[in-house]
Amino acid sequence: MEHDASVTNLNSLIERIQDWSRTNNIRNLTIRGFPEVYDKGQSATIQQALTGSGFAIKYEDITQVISVPEKMELNIHKKRRIRKCLALAFTFCQVEVDLLSESYSLITESRNQKGYPITMTLKELERMFMLFPDNYLLFGVFDKSKMIATSVCIKINSKILYIFYIGDSVAYRSFSPVTLLISGIHNFCQLHHYELLDLGISTDKGILNKGLYAFKKSFGSFDSRKLTFEKKL
Repeated sequence: MEHDASVTNLNSLIERIQDWSRTNNIRNLTIRGFPEVYDKGQSATIQQALTGSGFAIKYEDITQVISVPEKMELNIHKKRRIRKCLALAFTFCQVEVDLLSESYSLITESRNQKGYPITMTLKELERMFMLFPDNYLLFGVFDKSKMIATSVCIKINSKILYIFYIGDSVAYRSFSPVTLLISGIHNFCQLHHYELLDLGISTDKGILNKGLYAFKKSFGSFDSRKLTFEKKL
């Protein structure tokens, strides 16, 4: 009965969204789902409700996820890079929000160099940290006091941490401080009893980025679908 009520409420919500959209002259609806591994039952229910309401699957993206309770399965190259970072006295830590501007500059530098878009401005990101201080976390790898790799992570719930943004200094890329960064975040997850570390999607509108996919796979990640639905009204 509880499941039936949930489906009924979901169908009602979808209808209300469509009615509101038509009233406001919105003719195209796009809904991005969460990775199926977050809640397989709920994901299936949402997919059934949306397709039943005339939505089609527009994109099928791949999110790569690490199971936190298990030891991170690093290949020999990743292990060597971590040892090299530690030998150079690079350090990993969670950092305070007052370093967000420095972090954002590094993320911007990294994403521009790789040709990836920046989906939020610094002010927008600062607002998220202000509104949700317990859910937005900042991490960094440092060469002494210089930040050389960084990540903005989002606490989805008590079991799931999502790496939202990640970036590194181009000048330090040969040392791969991002490897130390992801390893450190994984250790943080173990310490705080998370079950899943979401490394983010490795596709762009369903098209696989083979290099990015291979990089995340080298940390022992597994794949989870993340669907985008669309309907023309």
